[in-house]
Amino acid sequence: MLKAFARTGVTPLVTFAVSALLAGAVACAGRAPGEVSPQEIPDLQARVAQEPGNAALLSRYSAALLSANQCDSARVVANRAVALNPADAVATLVVGQCLERAGQYQQAIAGYRRFAAQQGKAQGVGAVRGRELIAKRDQASAAARDALRREQELAQIVADPRTIAVLPMEIVGDTSYQPLSRGLAQMIISDLGLLQRFNMVERVQIGAIMDEIKFGQAARVDPATAARVGHLVQAGRLVYGVTTIPATGPIRMQANVVQGTGEVGDAGQANGTLRELLRMEKDLVVQLVGRLGYTLSEAERRTILENGTQNIQAFLAYSRGLLAEDAGDYSRAALYYGEAVQADPNFQAAREQQQAAAAAPAAQTTQVTTAVVQAQAVSQPPPPPPPALTSTVGDLAPTQSEQTSAGSDHSTTQQAGNTTTSDPNTTTTSSGTTETVTGTVNIRFRLP
Repeated sequence: MLKAFARTGVTPLVTFAVSALLAGAVACAGRAPGEVSPQEIPDLQARVAQEPGNAALLSRYSAALLSANQCDSARVVANRAVALNPADAVATLVVGQCLERAGQYQQAIAGYRRFAAQQGKAQGVGAVRGRELIAKRDQASAAARDALRREQELAQIVADPRTIAVLPMEIVGDTSYQPLSRGLAQMIISDLGLLQRFNMVERVQIGAIMDEIKFGQAARVDPATAARVGHLVQAGRLVYGVTTIPATGPIRMQANVVQGTGEVGDAGQANGTLRELLRMEKDLVVQLVGRLGYTLSEAERRTILENGTQNIQAFLAYSRGLLAEDAGDYSRAALYYGEAVQADPNFQAAREQQQAAAAAPAAQTTQVTTAVVQAQAVSQPPPPPPPALTSTVGDLAPTQSEQTSAGSDHSTTQQAGNTTTSDPNTTTTSSGTTETVTGTVNIRFRLP
């Protein structure tokens, strides 16, 4: 029957069969759900010979070959499984990890991305996104080490001016908003990446270079450092900037562009309140595009303005997630991304990165079958918070100047559990699970 379904391409039932094989095939052996071992190879080989069109068997057979470090054979078998069932996450991971072991990170990452784009609803897509996260980090670290070895050579190469790198934004003032350094940089990268004119250097590549040159998060970026990073990542132009968040007064955001020659130019600035931060970022990007010598069409302008979230609570949680992810703390990053999705369910980047970060710890194992099973249990974001804890700005603390204009109708605002976004409280439910709850409780007193 499985052969018949494989021939007709009815993937939901094939996927179900893969699930059954992963979760149940080794239960009696006392191993973890989905775990595969080299000892299964002879039996699986014999069964595949009898059922060559059984995608589920081929998938598990390829995973067993991978566990025995037989990558050449594993890739051949996994490709057969994928041809029969394109939604097979296990076989996709087998092919990808064999490519990673061979140092072919770009091909592996492309395969993971293709699977996530084409099979976004498939079982195990979280594990594939998690593995992509690991592969990108490994690739960036290897590339950064190689770039430092070749630094003198790279400094002599004239990079393509259409290749743009964006450094983390320097945050001056209230240190509780330091995570915005990552979030604002990523938002600029995402906005510019919508334009076919530019090739963007990924944030993880910049982070790997800055780690290799021991450039601390709190260090100030100067033109010389910016130019050096630009040479190392082969960016023709590099963007860096400063966001000043004072205790009183407006927030100021400004950016500079460093050319490959080392020349520094002003790229624009924007002013506003904390709640206008995301509008300010869009204003800055529009100015930046002009400084980079490109004229936006009205359609491109609208696309940029609509990109990302407009919810400041969601954006701050997302920024904290990026900071945790860059530190390798994927579990904590997943919690923050989950908070961002709670605040803005339409924040697609946060949703996808939550899924990837939640699955990343399991995806680091070579046991691809186990990773898929575990990823299914953790890939969904937590449920929305109770309505009473939801507000337009959540637990994002206003600056002092904003506080003075907010309290004219006899209302008292109390932070739930005295929490802050930097350290969200956890509560234990009646079922014994732990979940994060953040928000603002508004208590209004009506005088007689």
